[in-house]
Amino acid sequence: MPVKLIVALALLALATAMQVMHIADGNGTIPGYVNLALKLFLVVGLLRGSESARTLALVVGVLNVLVGILAVFQVGALITYLPLTLQLQLAVPLVFGAYLLWCMSREDVKTWLYKRAFAGVADD
Repeated sequence: MPVKLIVALALLALATAMQVMHIADGNGTIPGYVNLALKLFLVVGLLRGSESARTLALVVGVLNVLVGILAVFQVGALITYLPLTLQLQLAVPLVFGAYLLWCMSREDVKTWLYKRAFAGVADD
């Protein structure tokens, strides 16, 4: 498994754990459960080598980049007056989305996912 994919899976697993903690705190809404289900699908799908999961990861990457850009534009020039932790929280979706897009478009990741998905077929 390529290291860049391991990092992406670790970040997705961390986001999944944070979503579970958010739901466990009593914030269980339908969008929260859908978000959790999609994250679980991504983690399991990427571990199994699913091309659908890779495509969904690309969509999630684009959405994260858009959310990050919109958050920065929403705050605008006031970002310099915000505490560093809040600035980092605004930057996390942008950085994570960009990394996910970059990782899922690498040829070694695509090759590993393809080999993982069709390992049993090639043995016959």
